[in-house]
Amino acid sequence: MAKPDAETPLLRNQLPGYTSIVAGHLAKAPGVAYLELARPHRHNSFHQELWEEFPRALRELDADESTRVIVLAAQGKNFCAGIDVAYLQRNFLTLLTPPPPPAAAAGGGSTAAAPGPAPAPACPGSQRAAMRRGILALQAAYSQLEGCRVPVLAAVQGRCIGGGVDLITACDLRLCSSGASFCVKEVDLAITADLGTLQRLPHLVGHGVAMDLALTARTVGAEEARRIGLVSTVVPDNNNGGSGGGGGSGSSSSNGRGAVVAAAVALAASIAAKPALAVQGTKRVLLHSRDHPPVSAGLDYVATWNSGQLLSADLGAVMAAGAGVRARL
Repeated sequence: MAKPDAETPLLRNQLPGYTSIVAGHLAKAPGVAYLELARPHRHNSFHQELWEEFPRALRELDADESTRVIVLAAQGKNFCAGIDVAYLQRNFLTLLTPPPPPAAAAGGGSTAAAPGPAPAPACPGSQRAAMRRGILALQAAYSQLEGCRVPVLAAVQGRCIGGGVDLITACDLRLCSSGASFCVKEVDLAITADLGTLQRLPHLVGHGVAMDLALTARTVGAEEARRIGLVSTVVPDNNNGGSGGGGGSGSSSSNGRGAVVAAAVALAASIAAKPALAVQGTKRVLLHSRDHPPVSAGLDYVATWNSGQLLSADLGAVMAAGAGVRARL
Protein backbone atom coordinates (compact mmCIF):
# COMPACT_ATOMS: atom_id res chain seq x y z
CA MET A 1 0.00 0.00 0.00
CA ALA A 2 1.24 3.49 -0.87
CA LYS A 3 2.45 5.48 2.13
CA PRO A 4 1.77 9.08 3.15
CA ASP A 5 4.89 11.22 3.34
CA ALA A 6 5.87 14.09 5.64
CA GLU A 7 3.66 16.59 3.80
CA THR A 8 0.55 14.45 3.42
CA PRO A 9 -2.26 15.89 5.56
CA LEU A 10 -3.40 13.72 8.43
CA LEU A 11 -6.05 11.22 7.32
CA ARG A 12 -8.62 9.69 9.64
CA ASN A 13 -8.85 6.71 7.32
CA GLN A 14 -6.72 5.55 4.38
CA LEU A 15 -8.32 3.48 1.65
CA PRO A 16 -6.57 0.09 1.45
CA GLY A 17 -5.39 -1.68 -1.67
CA TYR A 18 -3.75 1.19 -3.57
CA THR A 19 -0.08 1.00 -4.56
CA SER A 20 0.28 4.38 -6.29
CA ILE A 21 -2.33 6.48 -4.50
CA VAL A 22 -2.87 7.70 -0.96
CA ALA A 23 -6.57 8.40 -0.44
CA GLY A 24 -9.00 8.86 2.40
CA HIS A 25 -10.80 11.52 4.42
CA LEU A 26 -9.01 14.34 6.20
CA ALA A 27 -8.98 14.17 9.98
CA LYS A 28 -9.36 17.93 10.53
CA ALA A 29 -11.69 18.90 7.66
CA PRO A 30 -15.13 17.25 7.87
CA GLY A 31 -16.54 16.33 4.48
CA VAL A 32 -13.23 16.72 2.66
CA ALA A 33 -11.80 13.65 0.93
CA TYR A 34 -8.20 13.56 -0.24
CA LEU A 35 -6.53 11.78 -3.15
CA GLU A 36 -2.76 12.02 -3.56
CA LEU A 37 -0.69 10.67 -6.46
CA ALA A 38 2.15 8.73 -4.85
CA ARG A 39 4.84 8.13 -7.50
CA PRO A 40 7.20 11.01 -6.69
CA HIS A 41 10.23 9.06 -7.99
CA ARG A 42 8.58 9.17 -11.45
CA HIS A 43 7.14 12.68 -11.03
CA ASN A 44 3.69 11.09 -10.58
CA SER A 45 3.53 10.00 -14.20
CA PHE A 46 0.71 7.59 -14.99
CA HIS A 47 1.65 3.94 -15.52
CA GLN A 48 -0.58 0.87 -15.76
CA GLU A 49 -1.39 0.63 -12.05
CA LEU A 50 -2.09 4.34 -11.68
CA TRP A 51 -4.43 4.35 -14.67
CA GLU A 52 -6.40 1.56 -13.01
CA GLU A 53 -6.28 2.89 -9.45
CA PHE A 54 -7.08 6.55 -10.11
CA PRO A 55 -10.70 6.25 -11.31
CA ARG A 56 -11.36 3.46 -8.80
CA ALA A 57 -10.22 5.65 -5.90
CA LEU A 58 -12.33 8.55 -7.16
CA ARG A 59 -15.40 6.34 -7.34
CA GLU A 60 -14.76 4.99 -3.86
CA LEU A 61 -14.39 8.45 -2.33
CA ASP A 62 -17.36 9.86 -4.24
CA ALA A 63 -19.60 6.96 -3.22
CA ASP A 64 -19.05 7.75 0.47
CA GLU A 65 -22.00 9.84 1.62
CA SER A 66 -19.75 11.81 3.97
CA THR A 67 -17.72 13.17 1.04
CA ARG A 68 -18.62 16.77 0.14
CA VAL A 69 -15.45 17.81 -1.74
CA ILE A 70 -12.34 15.99 -3.01
CA VAL A 71 -8.85 17.52 -3.02
CA LEU A 72 -6.44 16.11 -5.63
CA ALA A 73 -2.74 16.52 -4.81
CA ALA A 74 0.58 14.81 -5.49
CA GLN A 75 3.69 13.83 -3.58
CA GLY A 76 7.16 15.13 -4.30
CA LYS A 77 8.66 18.02 -6.19
CA ASN A 78 6.38 17.94 -9.25
CA PHE A 79 2.63 17.47 -9.53
CA CYS A 80 2.46 15.29 -12.65
CA ALA A 81 4.66 14.62 -15.66
CA GLY A 82 1.86 13.08 -17.70
CA ILE A 83 2.02 9.54 -19.02
CA ASP A 84 4.93 7.33 -18.02
CA VAL A 85 7.23 6.95 -21.03
CA ALA A 86 7.83 3.27 -20.34
CA TYR A 87 4.07 2.69 -20.33
CA LEU A 88 3.73 4.45 -23.69
CA GLN A 89 6.62 2.53 -25.23
CA ARG A 90 5.26 -0.82 -24.06
CA ASN A 91 1.81 -0.11 -25.43
CA PHE A 92 3.05 1.16 -28.78
CA LEU A 93 5.26 -1.89 -29.18
CA THR A 94 2.30 -4.12 -28.38
CA LEU A 95 0.20 -2.42 -31.05
CA LEU A 96 2.93 -2.52 -33.67
CA THR A 97 4.27 -6.04 -33.08
CA PRO A 98 2.91 -8.44 -35.69
CA PRO A 99 1.40 -11.69 -34.46
CA PRO A 100 3.72 -14.72 -34.41
CA PRO A 101 3.31 -17.38 -37.07
CA PRO A 102 1.05 -20.29 -36.12
CA ALA A 103 2.90 -22.80 -33.96
CA ALA A 104 3.47 -26.21 -35.53
CA ALA A 105 1.56 -28.95 -33.80
CA ALA A 106 3.69 -31.71 -32.31
CA GLY A 107 2.18 -35.15 -31.89
CA GLY A 108 -1.32 -33.80 -32.39
CA GLY A 109 -0.92 -31.31 -29.52
CA SER A 110 -0.60 -27.56 -29.57
CA THR A 111 2.22 -25.28 -28.46
CA ALA A 112 1.35 -22.93 -25.60
CA ALA A 113 1.59 -19.22 -26.31
CA ALA A 114 4.53 -17.34 -24.82
CA PRO A 115 3.71 -15.11 -21.87
CA GLY A 116 3.50 -11.35 -22.30
CA PRO A 117 1.16 -8.81 -23.91
CA ALA A 118 -1.15 -10.03 -26.64
CA PRO A 119 0.30 -9.42 -30.10
CA ALA A 120 -1.14 -6.76 -32.34
CA PRO A 121 -3.97 -7.79 -34.63
CA ALA A 122 -2.84 -8.68 -38.16
CA CYS A 123 -5.37 -6.31 -39.75
CA PRO A 124 -4.27 -2.61 -39.75
CA GLY A 125 -7.87 -1.56 -39.18
CA SER A 126 -8.08 -3.80 -36.12
CA GLN A 127 -4.84 -2.30 -34.84
CA ARG A 128 -6.31 1.18 -35.07
CA ALA A 129 -9.54 0.05 -33.45
CA ALA A 130 -7.54 -1.39 -30.56
CA MET A 131 -5.64 1.89 -30.21
CA ARG A 132 -8.90 3.83 -30.18
CA ARG A 133 -10.29 1.62 -27.42
CA GLY A 134 -7.13 2.22 -25.41
CA ILE A 135 -7.36 6.01 -25.81
CA LEU A 136 -11.02 6.00 -24.81
CA ALA A 137 -10.17 4.02 -21.68
CA LEU A 138 -7.53 6.57 -20.66
CA GLN A 139 -9.94 9.44 -21.36
CA ALA A 140 -12.52 7.79 -19.13
CA ALA A 141 -10.05 7.69 -16.22
CA TYR A 142 -9.69 11.48 -16.28
CA SER A 143 -13.35 12.12 -17.11
CA GLN A 144 -14.18 10.38 -13.84
CA LEU A 145 -13.23 13.70 -12.21
CA GLU A 146 -16.19 15.35 -13.91
CA GLY A 147 -18.31 12.29 -13.23
CA CYS A 148 -17.93 12.71 -9.47
CA ARG A 149 -21.06 14.14 -7.88
CA VAL A 150 -18.90 16.40 -5.69
CA PRO A 151 -16.44 19.14 -6.73
CA VAL A 152 -12.78 18.19 -7.16
CA LEU A 153 -10.05 20.75 -6.39
CA ALA A 154 -6.52 20.32 -7.76
CA ALA A 155 -3.53 21.53 -5.70
CA VAL A 156 -0.54 21.85 -8.05
CA GLN A 157 3.13 22.27 -7.17
CA GLY A 158 6.19 22.12 -9.39
CA ARG A 159 5.75 21.02 -12.98
CA CYS A 160 2.47 19.97 -14.55
CA ILE A 161 3.17 18.66 -18.03
CA GLY A 162 1.24 17.01 -20.86
CA GLY A 163 -1.16 14.52 -19.32
CA GLY A 164 -0.90 16.48 -16.08
CA VAL A 165 -2.66 19.39 -17.81
CA ASP A 166 -5.29 16.94 -19.12
CA LEU A 167 -5.76 15.88 -15.51
CA ILE A 168 -6.23 19.31 -13.91
CA THR A 169 -8.47 20.71 -16.66
CA ALA A 170 -10.96 17.95 -15.76
CA CYS A 171 -11.03 19.23 -12.15
CA ASP A 172 -13.56 21.83 -11.04
CA LEU A 173 -11.10 24.27 -9.44
CA ARG A 174 -7.32 24.58 -9.65
CA LEU A 175 -4.87 26.17 -7.22
CA CYS A 176 -1.10 26.23 -7.62
CA SER A 177 2.03 27.23 -5.75
CA SER A 178 3.92 30.30 -6.94
CA GLY A 179 6.67 28.03 -8.26
CA ALA A 180 4.35 25.87 -10.36
CA SER A 181 4.52 25.72 -14.16
CA PHE A 182 2.36 24.22 -16.88
CA CYS A 183 3.07 22.91 -20.37
CA VAL A 184 0.83 21.36 -23.03
CA LYS A 185 3.77 19.30 -24.26
CA GLU A 186 2.22 16.82 -26.69
CA VAL A 187 2.97 18.61 -29.97
CA ASP A 188 6.71 18.41 -29.19
CA LEU A 189 6.28 14.65 -28.76
CA ALA A 190 4.57 14.27 -32.16
CA ILE A 191 1.22 13.65 -30.47
CA THR A 192 -2.11 15.47 -30.64
CA ALA A 193 -3.22 15.82 -27.03
CA ASP A 194 -6.10 13.37 -26.70
CA LEU A 195 -7.03 13.07 -23.02
CA GLY A 196 -9.09 16.25 -22.66
CA THR A 197 -6.85 19.32 -22.78
CA LEU A 198 -7.91 20.38 -26.28
CA GLN A 199 -11.56 20.00 -25.33
CA ARG A 200 -11.51 21.55 -21.83
CA LEU A 201 -8.73 24.14 -21.94
CA PRO A 202 -10.51 26.53 -24.36
CA HIS A 203 -13.41 26.79 -21.90
CA LEU A 204 -10.95 27.89 -19.20
CA VAL A 205 -8.59 30.23 -21.06
CA GLY A 206 -10.35 30.98 -24.35
CA HIS A 207 -9.81 29.57 -27.83
CA GLY A 208 -6.91 31.81 -28.83
CA VAL A 209 -4.87 31.25 -25.67
CA ALA A 210 -5.51 27.50 -25.81
CA MET A 211 -4.32 27.44 -29.42
CA ASP A 212 -1.17 29.32 -28.41
CA LEU A 213 -0.35 26.96 -25.53
CA ALA A 214 -1.08 23.81 -27.53
CA LEU A 215 0.82 24.78 -30.69
CA THR A 216 3.89 26.31 -29.05
CA ALA A 217 4.20 23.88 -26.11
CA ARG A 218 5.62 26.81 -24.17
CA THR A 219 5.85 26.72 -20.38
CA VAL A 220 3.46 28.94 -18.44
CA GLY A 221 4.37 30.14 -14.96
CA ALA A 222 2.00 30.43 -12.03
CA GLU A 223 1.12 34.12 -12.41
CA GLU A 224 0.39 33.78 -16.12
CA ALA A 225 -1.67 30.68 -15.39
CA ARG A 226 -3.77 32.74 -12.97
CA ARG A 227 -4.03 35.66 -15.39
CA ILE A 228 -5.33 33.51 -18.26
CA GLY A 229 -7.72 31.57 -16.02
CA LEU A 230 -6.01 28.19 -15.91
CA VAL A 231 -5.85 28.44 -12.10
CA SER A 232 -7.97 30.54 -9.77
CA THR A 233 -5.42 31.04 -6.99
CA VAL A 234 -1.63 31.23 -6.68
CA VAL A 235 -0.37 30.35 -3.20
CA PRO A 236 3.02 31.71 -2.06
CA ASP A 237 5.57 28.93 -1.66
CA ASN A 238 6.46 27.72 1.81
CA ASN A 239 9.70 25.80 1.52
CA ASN A 240 9.97 24.81 5.15
CA GLY A 241 8.21 21.49 4.45
CA GLY A 242 7.11 18.92 6.96
CA SER A 243 3.86 20.72 7.80
CA GLY A 244 1.42 18.02 6.77
CA GLY A 245 1.72 15.59 9.63
CA GLY A 246 1.16 12.48 7.55
CA GLY A 247 3.99 10.69 9.24
CA GLY A 248 4.98 8.69 6.18
CA SER A 249 8.53 7.71 5.38
CA GLY A 250 10.72 9.17 2.68
CA SER A 251 12.22 12.55 1.95
CA SER A 252 10.11 15.66 1.44
CA SER A 253 10.70 18.22 -1.30
CA SER A 254 8.19 20.96 -0.66
CA ASN A 255 8.43 23.37 -3.62
CA GLY A 256 5.27 24.96 -2.24
CA ARG A 257 3.34 21.72 -1.94
CA GLY A 258 2.46 22.05 1.74
CA ALA A 259 1.18 25.61 1.29
CA VAL A 260 -0.93 24.93 -1.79
CA VAL A 261 -2.44 21.76 -0.29
CA ALA A 262 -3.32 23.68 2.89
CA ALA A 263 -4.99 26.39 0.80
CA ALA A 264 -6.90 23.80 -1.24
CA VAL A 265 -8.07 22.05 1.94
CA ALA A 266 -9.25 25.35 3.42
CA LEU A 267 -11.19 26.16 0.26
CA ALA A 268 -12.60 22.63 0.14
CA ALA A 269 -13.71 22.89 3.77
CA SER A 270 -15.56 26.14 3.04
CA ILE A 271 -17.38 24.49 0.11
CA ALA A 272 -18.06 21.35 2.15
CA ALA A 273 -19.85 23.49 4.75
CA LYS A 274 -22.43 24.63 2.16
CA PRO A 275 -25.65 22.72 1.39
CA ALA A 276 -24.52 19.54 -0.37
CA LEU A 277 -27.27 19.20 -2.98
CA ALA A 278 -26.88 22.83 -4.01
CA VAL A 279 -23.12 22.37 -4.48
CA GLN A 280 -23.57 19.14 -6.42
CA GLY A 281 -26.31 20.65 -8.57
CA THR A 282 -24.18 23.72 -9.31
CA LYS A 283 -21.33 21.53 -10.55
CA ARG A 284 -23.61 19.39 -12.71
CA VAL A 285 -25.50 22.33 -14.24
CA LEU A 286 -22.31 24.27 -15.01
CA LEU A 287 -20.80 21.24 -16.76
CA HIS A 288 -24.05 20.70 -18.67
CA SER A 289 -24.10 24.36 -19.72
CA ARG A 290 -20.49 24.10 -20.89
CA ASP A 291 -21.22 21.03 -22.99
CA HIS A 292 -24.61 22.26 -24.24
CA PRO A 293 -23.96 25.89 -25.21
CA PRO A 294 -27.49 27.15 -26.07
CA VAL A 295 -28.76 29.25 -23.19
CA SER A 296 -32.30 27.96 -23.70
CA ALA A 297 -31.16 24.35 -23.26
CA GLY A 298 -29.17 25.30 -20.14
CA LEU A 299 -32.18 27.05 -18.62
CA ASP A 300 -34.38 24.06 -19.37
CA TYR A 301 -31.80 21.71 -17.82
CA VAL A 302 -31.50 23.69 -14.59
CA ALA A 303 -35.30 23.87 -14.33
CA THR A 304 -35.45 20.10 -14.62
CA TRP A 305 -32.63 19.65 -12.10
CA ASN A 306 -34.13 21.96 -9.51
CA SER A 307 -37.62 20.54 -9.94
CA GLY A 308 -36.14 17.24 -8.83
CA GLN A 309 -33.85 18.41 -6.03
CA LEU A 310 -34.72 21.94 -4.95
CA LEU A 311 -37.08 20.84 -2.19
CA SER A 312 -34.64 19.64 0.45
CA ALA A 313 -34.04 19.74 4.18
CA ASP A 314 -31.23 22.24 3.57
CA LEU A 315 -33.60 24.60 1.74
CA GLY A 316 -36.14 24.25 4.54
CA ALA A 317 -33.51 25.27 7.09
CA VAL A 318 -32.47 28.29 4.99
CA MET A 319 -36.11 29.35 4.58
CA ALA A 320 -36.74 29.01 8.30
CA ALA A 321 -33.67 31.06 9.10
CA GLY A 322 -34.77 33.69 6.59
CA ALA A 323 -38.22 33.92 8.15
CA GLY A 324 -36.60 34.53 11.52
CA VAL A 325 -34.46 37.33 10.08
CA ARG A 326 -37.48 39.02 8.49
CA ALA A 327 -39.40 38.80 11.78
CA ARG A 328 -36.54 40.56 13.57
CA LEU A 329 -36.50 43.31 10.94
